[in-house]
Amino acid sequence: MNDVATEPRRTLGRRLIGGLGRGLAWAIAALTVLIGLAFFGGSIPLGPAEDAVSTVAMLVPWLTGTLIVFGLIGIATAAYAWRTRRRALATAGALAGIAASLMCAVPWGTASRDADVSWGEYFAAVPQATPDATETYTTVDGQDLQVDVYEPAGASGPAPAIIYVHGGGWSGGSRSESAPWQQWLSDQGYAVFSIDYRLASPPRWQDAVGDVKCALGWVRANAATFGADPAAVSLVGDSAGGHLSLMAAYTVGDPAFTPSCAVEEAPVSSVSAWFAPTDLTALAADSDMPASAEGYLTAFLGASLDEEPGRYETASPLTHVDSEAPATMIVQGGVDRLVSLDQGAALAQALKAADVPVTELDLAWSHHGFTGQWGSWGSQALRPAALEFLGEYAG
Repeated sequence: MNDVATEPRRTLGRRLIGGLGRGLAWAIAALTVLIGLAFFGGSIPLGPAEDAVSTVAMLVPWLTGTLIVFGLIGIATAAYAWRTRRRALATAGALAGIAASLMCAVPWGTASRDADVSWGEYFAAVPQATPDATETYTTVDGQDLQVDVYEPAGASGPAPAIIYVHGGGWSGGSRSESAPWQQWLSDQGYAVFSIDYRLASPPRWQDAVGDVKCALGWVRANAATFGADPAAVSLVGDSAGGHLSLMAAYTVGDPAFTPSCAVEEAPVSSVSAWFAPTDLTALAADSDMPASAEGYLTAFLGASLDEEPGRYETASPLTHVDSEAPATMIVQGGVDRLVSLDQGAALAQALKAADVPVTELDLAWSHHGFTGQWGSWGSQALRPAALEFLGEYAG
């Protein structure tokens, strides 16, 4: 009697568990396929949703471990569903397995053709970074602007100095967010100075450049204290920080962009810009993340492109290229949805026309902000290329 009564309950329990399992399998398959479409699909004019789709694509490298698991689940689902004659679920599982596999394999395969990359380093722990000192390089508008100093490792004499300028759309970010890169550069024998600058809003398109120039003067004046060579100072920046680095390097003596403290200007040895906008007019008019680009630019410049087109041109590094520009390294992600490859290509063409040494590094399947993931394929490829460029031009 008890056995007869419990059998329906067991059957119901199995059905519930089976239904939940199939529902979860369907959800994972659908999610994986949708992520794959965002990653491989390119830009699609979707209005306000366009930025969201691009953001999903940018997050894929951080989801590699999860995608490996999803891919295995998809393959297992396809095999089980095929045996139980659930053809629709088998198809969905197979598509999920293929999409996940491609999202992992295609970027790796492309990167491995051009650089020495490894899966071990991809999943390696982020190096610990601790600055040797933190100083205030100036106080402006009541705000202390600080610099984290990483002294050069193993230097037998004054080392070339690198001022690192962080990204964040000119309105966010911090000097410590790329600390592993700063520590790594100091471990290669460079004296590294990672700086604050004033963030938008209010509009900071002149102020932020002036802050970078102020920091340049402070580093030169204090270089000896930290084992640095005041005659060999370079700029490195990512995203908005790359833009500010280019502006500071290309506008020496320009009265529209004066230092925000009492220092003398001097040319830098080199400048490196990682996934940085170089033509703000083009960024406003043609970005695959139009809402993000408009928001960043309007806060930074204090006006839309239609309202102040001249300001967009004046605040663009491309406008200021001449034969006095320092050697420049331009690094772009091949699938950057925010700052397109055209931005770097236009600057490189102008520099070549002015006979300025320029190094271009276009990283296929790397997205905007790829350096935020220490082990990403783009980061692995960038490190030796950056050292080669700095070794030749940083002094």
